[in-house]
Amino acid sequence: MKLPKMTDLKDKLIERIKQLEEKAQRVKATHKPNPPNVIGLPTLDDDIFNEWKANAENLILKVSGSDSPYYKNFIKEVKDGYRSNVDCGIGILRGLKEDIELGFLSDLKELVIAELFTDFLDMADHLLEAEYKDPAASLVGAVLEDGLRKICEKHGVQVKGSDDIGALNTKLADKEVYNRLVQKQIQAWKAIRDSADHGKFGEYKKEDVEAMLQGVQRFLTENL
Repeated sequence: MKLPKMTDLKDKLIERIKQLEEKAQRVKATHKPNPPNVIGLPTLDDDIFNEWKANAENLILKVSGSDSPYYKNFIKEVKDGYRSNVDCGIGILRGLKEDIELGFLSDLKELVIAELFTDFLDMADHLLEAEYKDPAASLVGAVLEDGLRKICEKHGVQVKGSDDIGALNTKLADKEVYNRLVQKQIQAWKAIRDSADHGKFGEYKKEDVEAMLQGVQRFLTENL
């Protein structure tokens, strides 16, 4: 099993921003001028404005972080339901989209990878709850292998397309990215994954996969 590539995730984010831009136009279309002798009240539909605003804030926060100028400017400029505020939000989203397309967000890769791994590990957890220990073991193993590749990339360790968990693990331990005790634990997780992938389901228990899931999650959090 292979996990989605970074380019696929990047395209997904860009598509989501385009959707929010289109939604912003629908928000603006709800504009109703203030009644006669009433000045300054928001002119857009509260429900759809607040829905769009929450969607956009959530995406910007996840992609760029709370300290980024994108997020700070959005919070500052997009407060109330006026067309001018929505226009400011559209501009911020377009700026974010352009920087994603050009690769100018240095933290984007780490943020997306972390969220992706979390999603897959949550999926494995649901499989375990449903008593499907074998596909859960395969899924956690796939996340571990892909995570080891990302850690190799982070530390400048050369890898081959044919490298499996064992080879990646050895290379990282030899470079002292982590110690031999961690290497031994990863080999134990590899054994569970191999058994699952080769139909040797009696060689491990559900509890072993649960421990593997928790251990891989902690390992990736500490090393990515």
